[in-house]
Amino acid sequence: MLKKLTGLALVGAIALSVPVAAFAADTTTQGGAAASTSSSFHPWKQLLQEKAQILGISTEGKTNEQIKAEIKAAVDEHQTERLNKAAAKLGISTDGKTAEQLKTEIQAAVLVKLQEKATKLGISTEGKTNKQLKEEIKAAALTKLQAKAAEAGISTDGLTPKQIREALAEAREAKKVENLNERAAKLGISTEGKTTEQIFAEVAAALKAKWAKLAGQSE
Repeated sequence: MLKKLTGLALVGAIALSVPVAAFAADTTTQGGAAASTSSSFHPWKQLLQEKAQILGISTEGKTNEQIKAEIKAAVDEHQTERLNKAAAKLGISTDGKTAEQLKTEIQAAVLVKLQEKATKLGISTEGKTNKQLKEEIKAAALTKLQAKAAEAGISTDGLTPKQIREALAEAREAKKVENLNERAAKLGISTEGKTTEQIFAEVAAALKAKWAKLAGQSE
């Protein structure tokens, strides 16, 4: 299934770069319907076959027009699924709407969300497209991430946003362990050779006992 979806995405990309009209010219350049079934090499025929193969569509005994129709149906189906999923995430109803209507509504909803996010980051949204806002939000988010890393004493040179987030998460975890070890030391609990989970359990038990003792003294 994943392979098929990947194929659909690839075919969709190819379809955008190759005009449909070019396929229509295939049969005329080869001399009619008889030429379309000829064994002679033709680049458009080969391209159709490659697309069909990616989608798992059999081309045996089919004309170029039949293959094109099946490829278009498969790509359209995949596009509809993607639009429906995107619409569902944004709370947009898909009932009775065409693909173009859904695209328009999804783009409008995404723009609103991007504008809200940009406003929170202090980015002006006036006259900007979705693409421009995404780029500016991405840049602002990276700057903010780098500032957090700098506060934590983490160098961000050559690191991707994902790597910076991972480094921050590791730093936070290390700080938690450090705080836990300090608490254990105050309670007279040895941390040597123990896992974080074991130390936490001992600290929790010691605190519970301490609180119970205090509660008993106050009665």
